[in-house]
Amino acid sequence: MDSLLFSMLLWILCPSVRGWCDHASERTDLNLSVTYDLPTFTADFPVQNMVIVDGIIYVGAINRIYALAPNLTKLSEYHTGPLSANETCGQTLARRNSNEKVDNHNIALVGEKMYDQGLYSCGSVDNGVCRRHVLNEGNGLKTVDEDVYCFADKVQLGNGQPSDSDVVVSPSGSQVLNVESNFIHFFVGNSEIPGKDNVKGMTTHPHTISLRKMRTSQDGFTFESGSSYMDLIPSLRGNYYLRYVYSFHSGPFTYFLTVQKVSWDSQAYHTRIVRMCSSDKSIRRYVEMPLECISTNKRRRRSGSLKVFNILQAAHFTRVGKDEEMLFAAFAQGKPNSPEPTPNSAICIMTIKQINERFRSNIQGCSTVEPYHFTGSDRKSCHNLVRVRLFLSIFGELLVTCISFFFKVLYSRSSSPHVNVRLDSRPVSTSVVLPATAHSKGAVIVATGNKITKIPLIGPGCSQMTTCTSCLLSSNVTECGWCNGRCTRKNECPSSSTWTQDYCMPVITKFSPASGPLLGSTIVTICGRNFGFNKTKTFKGSDTLMLSVNVAGVPCKFSKGSIKRYVGACIPLLFICCLPHSTHNLQLCLCLQDPVINDIFPTFGPKSGNTMLTIRGAFLDTGNQQSVTIGEKICKIQSLTSTMITCKTPSHAFTSKEWVKLTIDSVKRQAATQFTYNEDPIIINIQPSHSFMSGGCTVSARGFFLQSGLQPQMVLTVSLKNTTSCVYGENQTSIQCTTPSLAKLALHKAVVTKVTFVLDGYSTPQLDLVYVEDPLFHDPKLTSKDNKSIVELKVRVQNLMSYTENHKCKENIEEL
Repeated sequence: MDSLLFSMLLWILCPSVRGWCDHASERTDLNLSVTYDLPTFTADFPVQNMVIVDGIIYVGAINRIYALAPNLTKLSEYHTGPLSANETCGQTLARRNSNEKVDNHNIALVGEKMYDQGLYSCGSVDNGVCRRHVLNEGNGLKTVDEDVYCFADKVQLGNGQPSDSDVVVSPSGSQVLNVESNFIHFFVGNSEIPGKDNVKGMTTHPHTISLRKMRTSQDGFTFESGSSYMDLIPSLRGNYYLRYVYSFHSGPFTYFLTVQKVSWDSQAYHTRIVRMCSSDKSIRRYVEMPLECISTNKRRRRSGSLKVFNILQAAHFTRVGKDEEMLFAAFAQGKPNSPEPTPNSAICIMTIKQINERFRSNIQGCSTVEPYHFTGSDRKSCHNLVRVRLFLSIFGELLVTCISFFFKVLYSRSSSPHVNVRLDSRPVSTSVVLPATAHSKGAVIVATGNKITKIPLIGPGCSQMTTCTSCLLSSNVTECGWCNGRCTRKNECPSSSTWTQDYCMPVITKFSPASGPLLGSTIVTICGRNFGFNKTKTFKGSDTLMLSVNVAGVPCKFSKGSIKRYVGACIPLLFICCLPHSTHNLQLCLCLQDPVINDIFPTFGPKSGNTMLTIRGAFLDTGNQQSVTIGEKICKIQSLTSTMITCKTPSHAFTSKEWVKLTIDSVKRQAATQFTYNEDPIIINIQPSHSFMSGGCTVSARGFFLQSGLQPQMVLTVSLKNTTSCVYGENQTSIQCTTPSLAKLALHKAVVTKVTFVLDGYSTPQLDLVYVEDPLFHDPKLTSKDNKSIVELKVRVQNLMSYTENHKCKENIEEL
């Protein structure tokens, strides 16, 4: 029994239709113009440091210390500047005009909880001395400005010289780390930046790296030995770049991250990690080694595919899970022979366990040299003071690319962000804090100029993902799901709606064809999104069993009787997708039609082919694919509408009559009239063989089989082709053509042209046709002779031709 088969091709599975579907349903998965209203705080001056103590966010800015609630509302503030000489700790401004006010930059901000809960703010105008803010003495929380004093022995405002151990920070920048174990110890790394202005009048120089203990009297610090600090050797001071970028404490060790020269005589820069024992009273077990972030292409392991990021920009130490400690470090590729970064940057993630194993293996192997840049290094032994030369280059892939003024949130190893969060017109500060939280809804707090912004770690929202697929393929961290055609968090989805992170409802954007022939195997291409999509599977293999297409209420393949009643009408095409908890149906409309051939024209042509054949009928453009054959050969289709098809006939070896057939998908239709192949026409000669330049002469071509074609033409070639239509003579043994004008070519002498006769695409061999100058007529006279009218013309002419109504005139040639 005949059957009608509709085969559905999903664009995901069929490469031949993929481009067509992509073009039809093209849309952007991310809308990066979406904005979010995030918590912010704007300070009076640029923010320089931040620290969190018992949930309160303390902000160190130029001339201000702020205390902020977790939602960034201001609780209190302390004015650290501008200061005059008699308002500073120590004698920093003693040589200045006492009335002159100087801005106070916040160099370090450190919290402590061992004694009374406190905050240490170290400013640029206090001669390296820090101020202590008592936050809680057991009788309740104090404001940041309530109890503040200079943290130095016998130093009052504007009076007294601080002791060496109380000079903590440097105007060039410092990293101060509080390590609490029975006592409060400050580990301090002070930067040395050549050419950077120090505060005028500063009478002491802070030590480059040091550790100091807080006095139990809480009025300053003390060095526990003469080896509690190290300084750059005198010849390097002011000439050697050393910048302390970050510090952290893990287990028994304290770590510093620095950017400095590769060696004292090198022009290149790199990053180093420094490790010290937290329990030492002096700097006895000190080790450092270079640290670089290297990105490798997994497919190409050659050295040329390595990207080295050598200049540390910022870092963050944190615990992941119960036991794993991680260091996140943002590196940039440095400019040649400069510590200045380029825009190319990357984040490398490393475990503290990896770092310590690398330290240990190289110390035990004594693969070390002395730290040339510190004083006293020549008196240290191999295992007590070492500098490891091995580069720590773990961690391979590029995780994020930073662009100035943007903080990009990524949750995968993709190089594209899930969302761009525009914070401010100024760069993001390296001072970043993450409030401790017991649940997943943590946040990162970043500073840009005067502005502080709190960004949820799960991302600011989901609205930038505009399709279900992009929404569900986002990281689980984002907590995004699909609800009512939008990407939202679960609490944003109405209770009456379905919120899902597992599957997407199918969407059909278009299908083709919209009609098909009766009894034909038509392939219906359905375009759209989310065909069989769920979060854990792709559309492959057995997943296709989730989908089916029903036509007229039955599966795609069915008998003639079940579809007969739909001929010429629109029938339902049902697209069924079985989802995890339901079946989703989408109904389309497909028309079944019965194509008909009414006639063909012309019914004959030369056996060489190329006759333009026209097929007239109805529903000729239904279905997917049409083909026309004459006999067994293809007639190449030139145009197609519902009522007409034109095609060029193929050649045939001999004269014959052949059936014309139209195939639409698998349906065949045959014309009632056969197409006749005739012998190719033969042209013997043309008369006359001359024409005037202005044309208009009638040329008669004679030969055999001239009736083989329907539309004869004459093609004349000089410099360009000229085509003129011709007609058959009365007895169809000749072809009559009118010569075209060559007057526009401005030729002044006879020219030989080539003439070809074309009959329905068949071209005859070329013949010569000579063009001569137009004659000049003088004094025409009309006379009568023997009851005949005679026109007498005087003409100056060469190769005279005289015809009147195709009858040769009597010539009487006279020389003028």
